[in-house]
Amino acid sequence: MTLIAMLIALGTERLLSLHRDGSTALGWAQRLLQWLPAPLRNAAALPWLFAGVVALTVALFAHGIEGTVLKVLFAAAVLFLCLGPRDLADDVQRLRAARSAGDSATVARLTRNLQMGPEPDADHRSLLGALFIQSHERRFGALLWFLVLGPAGAVLYRIASRLPALIETAETPSARHIALLHNLLAWVPVRVTALLFGLAGSLDDALEAWQRVQAEAHDNWQQLTWSLLAETANAALDWENAADGGPMIASSLDATLAEVLRMELRATLILLALTALFTAGVWIA
Repeated sequence: MTLIAMLIALGTERLLSLHRDGSTALGWAQRLLQWLPAPLRNAAALPWLFAGVVALTVALFAHGIEGTVLKVLFAAAVLFLCLGPRDLADDVQRLRAARSAGDSATVARLTRNLQMGPEPDADHRSLLGALFIQSHERRFGALLWFLVLGPAGAVLYRIASRLPALIETAETPSARHIALLHNLLAWVPVRVTALLFGLAGSLDDALEAWQRVQAEAHDNWQQLTWSLLAETANAALDWENAADGGPMIASSLDATLAEVLRMELRATLILLALTALFTAGVWIA
């Protein structure tokens, strides 16, 4: 059931991505939060309560659905809404088209949008690293929590990752706890995503980068999480026909962007294959 729901959600996302405005998926949440009084909206407990209540509501609703087909369709619909807000491939293709057309204003805007969200520390910030982080935030984070807790897990991570855009991000107790909630929920999935990208590319180079980043001194465990993903996935970029038989630098940024999308696809297929093996093992057992 889980695998079928994932396939339906991912297939629907790919088919409808060009006509989808995912920014409105949590419009109801933004209106609700804006309706709350400022003291309550900025309270430290708000992120935990809001994400928990929404996830619990989805879990109870899913539990009350009778019939396997309806359960699968509901799970797929919820997961679809939790992916995005847009498919990463669409934004990257727009960026490549803008670069080819020499549209510097569009390139700057798209690059800025792709670099929004959680950031690694200053030593590990790059456009490519941001793309891999965006891939996790738009796809793998929700998928991995969906595997653990079903539709409620996908909603929980979606809410946590999008709360910074829904609530004022000033130095308030609410803002600090939003970041804490997001990073706690991302801690394990980010590392799984990094391994998936390693399997999708050069695993030896990915593991070497993992050990290097882990060995560095980090004052902020939250930034370490995103640095680990950015550097591990970056190192996993594997280019064929290298002179020494190993990874090499792409001839152009355009080629690198295309390879990032191919790695995301391979990582997704690996995750689906592992899910299928686990599901088959459960049925055999």
